[in-house]
Amino acid sequence: MGNGEFRRRYERKNYNTDVIFSMKGKAYAGSLKDIGMGGAFVMTESVNQVGRGDVISINIPFTDGRKTITRRARALWKNGEGFAVEFF
Repeated sequence: MGNGEFRRRYERKNYNTDVIFSMKGKAYAGSLKDIGMGGAFVMTESVNQVGRGDVISINIPFTDGRKTITRRARALWKNGEGFAVEFF
């Protein structure tokens, strides 16, 4: 991503909300920075637990807070604050 050639297929919207994601049988806390049809960016203090290509399950609350949706996703890249995922 450092060369500026990364292009998203779908637009992302700011979506600052707390989430729980799980991977390899463990659950972690984080917050979504943004979300789109194709993926999201998860900010988490557990960023070092996630590697490129890891598959996670993430529980995303609706904006009204009454429901959540669970999506599977693959980690694409990470930085010191969190990681980007692509939904599948």
